Amino acid sequence: MIIETKTDCCTLVSENIEDAIILEGSPGAGLIGNIVGWLLVDNLKMREIGYVDSKYFPPLAVLYNGLTLHPFRIYEGEGLVLFLSDFIVPQNVVFDMTNAIVDWMDKNNSKELITFNSGIVREKMNPPVAVANSKEALKKLKEKDIPILPMGNLNGISGTLLTRTATKNIPGTCILAETLTQYPDPRAAAEVVQSLNKLIDINLDYEPLLKEAEEIEARLKKLAEEVKKDPQPPIYI
Repeated sequence: MIIETKTDCCTLVSENIEDAIILEGSPGAGLIGNIVGWLLVDNLKMREIGYVDSKYFPPLAVLYNGLTLHPFRIYEGEGLVLFLSDFIVPQNVVFDMTNAIVDWMDKNNSKELITFNSGIVREKMNPPVAVANSKEALKKLKEKDIPILPMGNLNGISGTLLTRTATKNIPGTCILAETLTQYPDPRAAAEVVQSLNKLIDINLDYEPLLKEAEEIEARLKKLAEEVKKDPQPPIYI
């Protein structure tokens, strides 16, 4: 049965899925959340069960295999529920939208929340780290040998989801990767998937992301070599 969960500026329309682990992926530096989210959908053959809507969302439809999709969809499969956004959610919507998600989680006795984020660095030096919203969630991270981020700020949907789930006593975790640019970084996403596999004991195949990363890196290397050979840009008249 489809249920609507409404707040002042958005509506969550979805089937009820009880006792699930909730995952959230949305755009950020390196598009980590999006890349991991699409990998989950494809690998686990997740089915779409709903969407999040708001008049403040951008006028957008996602194209996939010839079909138009809602830009903020909800999927389920193998005990997981995924909230997957293909655009940056406006700041004025984040608080109400996360309240709708957490209310839905509370009604459905969701087991825990895992969200994905990233930070831009000048040089990649560390594996993904994680933060938690409770001592219980932090203990689990340590038991799984996932490095902890001791200090810092967590902005956007990830940060708000962790604080809101804490008020409902729902364990929450954010896995953060290092990335060099705003552009898609499938290698960093593959590293996040490895941490996710350890955290919830699944075996999500991240090899396609490594292959994609190698192809991107090869193209960039070729471009750099071409620029080195001919540094002067062409003149068009």
